Amino acid sequence: MRGFQTHTSAFRFCRAHDEVRDFLRPATRRKEHVPAARRRAIYVQRVAALRDMLAVA
Repeated sequence: MRGFQTHTSAFRFCRAHDEVRDFLRPATRRKEHVPAARRRAIYVQRVAALRDMLAVA
């Protein structure tokens, strides 16, 4: 990947990015509609939890 010195660095970044994306995504059943207000509430709650986890690290 461009901008990374080694493939290991790129792999580490992509893996961390995927984990954060999966953490922030609301888990739903297939084709289940989740209202925007509920998605927003879940997102805000998870961002706060992620911020707290990163502050400790």
